[in-house]
Formats: sequence, structure tokens, C-alpha cells
Amino acid sequence: MTSAGRDDARRTLVAATNNDGKLREFRRLLAAHPWRVVGLAEAGWSGHLDEPGDTYVENALAKAVTVSAALTLPAIADDSGIEVEALRGWPGPRSARWLGEGAGDADRLAALIAEVDRLSPDDRRVRYVCVVALCRPGAQPVTARGECLGVLVAPRGSRGFGYDPAFLNDDLRLTFGEADDAAKDGVSHRARALARLMESGVLDPAPDAG
Repeated sequence: MTSAGRDDARRTLVAATNNDGKLREFRRLLAAHPWRVVGLAEAGWSGHLDEPGDTYVENALAKAVTVSAALTLPAIADDSGIEVEALRGWPGPRSARWLGEGAGDADRLAALIAEVDRLSPDDRRVRYVCVVALCRPGAQPVTARGECLGVLVAPRGSRGFGYDPAFLNDDLRLTFGEADDAAKDGVSHRARALARLMESGVLDPAPDAG
């Protein structure tokens, strides 16, 4: 391998996600760092990503560790969810799965709003939570957590993904479905988790140094 090829390999970071929206956010949020963020297909991964745990940390680590070990490349993954205060944090880590495998974003969003309307119509406080995990060959995995607060409202806007159109963010006073990329990236749970990961220094210029 040429030195240029080795440099490219060192700077490749695989985003261990099948969610195109998350892949786009990883690329935007890490644009200032010397990583070439690639998706699973581009990296040559065709396996299944399991989320076997009951916590964000367990699920994020499971995906990052699996992909990094299989490809012998650094991999980053996250697990995130929406937590309804009146429902004691439910659905949390099950946010993408609680309605069943065949449900899409719109189905889960409508069902969650209906559930809150039924069980807790007067308390609609929610928070988004994200845990990111970075796994690098020969190094211990690292995790970081981020949160942002809001209120569950009738869907507004067509941007974002998941529960974004119904998440009225406290900082922006917009839903994440209404906010543009720059505004969302300034306050989101994923942005805050990645910022904490960056503060640890593990994303600094020599990613192959472990």
C-alpha cells in the first residue's frame, strides 16, 4: 500500500448505521475533523447490525465494536431515543423498535402522539438522548452522551427524521422538522454527544494512534 493509501485508511471512519439521516449528521458534525466518514455499504459491510441491549450505551457499543472488528477500521455508532417525562422515560432506547419491525418513522410518530394523548395529555415534556460510541482497532471503545429538551407537539416541518417533526426544541423554539441543518446541529442531542467525544481528544488528528 502506498503512503497515500495508508493515510486514507487511517483517516477512514465508518458510520455504523443504516439510517441515512444519521449518516448525514455524522458527516456534517465531523466535517472539521480529519476523518473520511463513510457509510456501511461504501466500507464493504453487508452484515446485520444488532441492538441487543436495554441501554443506549450497550446498543451503541454493540454496533461500533462489531463493525470495527469486521473491517479493522475505526467505527462510530450511536443509539438514541425520545423519552417522555410523564411515561418515566419511555420509549427511550426502544424508540425505533417499540412499534414493531414493519413500522416507519411516520407510524411511530403518530403512535407515540396517540399514546401520550391517551395517557398523559397535560404533560408533554420530552427529551432526546444520544450515546455515541467510537471503537478503534487496538484501543478501548469510548462513549459520550448528549441530551436536549423539548415538548411533544403536532408534527411541523418536513426536515430531519424519526420524531423530529414533533420535537419542539426548547433552545430553538422550533421543531427539528422546521429547523435547518445548522440550527439543529447547534443544539441536538447527537451534536452534544459528539462534542463531548471530541473534548476527550479521541477524534484528533492521529486517529490511528489509539
